[in-house]
Amino acid sequence: MNDSRQARVRAGIREAFRRIAPEVDLDTINPTAELREEADLDSVDALNLIVLLDEKLGVEIPESDYDRITTLEGMIGYLEARLPGES
Repeated sequence: MNDSRQARVRAGIREAFRRIAPEVDLDTINPTAELREEADLDSVDALNLIVLLDEKLGVEIPESDYDRITTLEGMIGYLEARLPGES
């Protein structure tokens, strides 16, 4: 993936976390660990995070894909691959 896409995705994720769980430091999150557990997110917070990512990045995440974004690494890869705009 190109650097600008990755930067947009990472900025979008950081902004969404700042709004949902401002106490979470993404730099300390294990990128391959279960994100909900690592960030101590309940199911409502997790759904709100998905909604914010859609709003911020324009990436619709269907419920059937939720299992593909359970880790920070998975979330970044998923969003980068589907980010609208420059290719």
